[in-house]
Amino acid sequence: MSTPSRVDPIGAFLIGGAIATGNPALADLGLVSIVLPALVAGVLLLVALSGNNLWTGMRWVGAVYVAFIFLWYEQYKLTGAEGSVDLFTTLTDWAGLHGHEKFMRIGVASCEIIASIFILIPPVQGLGAIGGIMLMSGALFFHLVTPLGTDPYGDGGILFKEACSVWTVSWIVLFWRRGQVAALARRFGLPVPAWV
Repeated sequence: MSTPSRVDPIGAFLIGGAIATGNPALADLGLVSIVLPALVAGVLLLVALSGNNLWTGMRWVGAVYVAFIFLWYEQYKLTGAEGSVDLFTTLTDWAGLHGHEKFMRIGVASCEIIASIFILIPPVQGLGAIGGIMLMSGALFFHLVTPLGTDPYGDGGILFKEACSVWTVSWIVLFWRRGQVAALARRFGLPVPAWV
């Protein structure tokens, strides 16, 4: 499948909106975190004006954003930060798996690292997006169904908003890489819908 020469305006809007929902590294910078989508749009416009493919640039912005959010939180999951331990204890207790918080926390962290690596490697970027969708579908489920809730830290629900944004951007990257995923599926004899 060839890469279109035009930009996907809906995808561009959704990526900007997803990034604007809150960035953990920029939360203390106030206006910068709000202006970030405009800065990203400006950089992409410069890329387009220089003759490069804006669509490819947008896909990379989305992929880097997903990887960044996942990898940002690994410092808390892998080191056993108190907030992360409390969060996963709530989830494992709810699931009836008392005492297995560390196993779930490290397991989720490992899966996020793998998804981050995949989404940054062009030949398997679509698989990384699928990993992001699966991980964030689980996160959204736990936020909405368990006692964890959408605002577990009392900070306005930043964690939940970031889960929503990563889920959205992962779907966009998957849509843009659907031809790649279809080719991989065909290679392993899996059925592929005709519309792909």
